[in-house]
Amino acid sequence: MEKQYTIESLREKIRELEIKQEAEGKVLKAQLKVSYEYFKPSNILKSIIKDVVSSESLKDDFINTAASYTSGLLTKKLIIGKSQNPLLKIIGLGIQFGITAIINKNFSSIKDVFTQYVNAFISNLQDSANNKFSDNENSR
Repeated sequence: MEKQYTIESLREKIRELEIKQEAEGKVLKAQLKVSYEYFKPSNILKSIIKDVVSSESLKDDFINTAASYTSGLLTKKLIIGKSQNPLLKIIGLGIQFGITAIINKNFSSIKDVFTQYVNAFISNLQDSANNKFSDNENSR
């Protein structure tokens, strides 16, 4: 035996389905809006930049590369200067690559030594400032 439906019960079921369809449509539109915002080129770029900035290894690699290249370039400029001699330019390029490679390979130890010198310099400054302050206190 098949279930008998009345016109009223069918209308009620149709109305329930329409309400359900409307609610699901709102959820779908909201999800579409979120997806649209996420895939905007500006938001993708922001996400990439945020990932790069928050990654410690990428920061360290960037600092390492920048320091290596900068030191190689400065060394070349100090040794060669503004010479127009093509042979000196080639020698300067070789020196630049060599210094860059050396610093890139030994960056952590160079960084440690540099940090020690900076810390010693800062502590000397603080000690001399403390000594001057205590001398001024004692002379009063």
